[in-house]
Amino acid sequence: MHKMYVMYNLKPGVTMEQYKLWSREIDQRITPGQPGMIRFEVYEMIGADNGEPFVQIVEDIEVEDFDAWMETCRREGMAYVESTLPNLIDESSRKIMYGKRIIADLPHGSRPPVESLNFK
Repeated sequence: MHKMYVMYNLKPGVTMEQYKLWSREIDQRITPGQPGMIRFEVYEMIGADNGEPFVQIVEDIEVEDFDAWMETCRREGMAYVESTLPNLIDESSRKIMYGKRIIADLPHGSRPPVESLNFK
């Protein structure tokens, strides 16, 4: 499983209300049903520790495999989402990160010594 974060800003002149309508009526209806999708959530960023968030939208996504998901995005099922999104977002601001969860080898709540890190 891969965790993805897709982050971007809206195009100048596009309102958050226009984006939310597109997100609810198109993206959030089509994307979750695609092959390889596990979870799909979209967030409007409203603040940051220094005041202003550096992006307006963050998609929090879990997929079976990143490369397979990127291939899914190029197929017919996602064609409408992918063709309409550029009308709303600043493509130059779009960033995608993905990774895998780091899972502890020990039972939850245990505190093993980590001698190589010199912790006491």
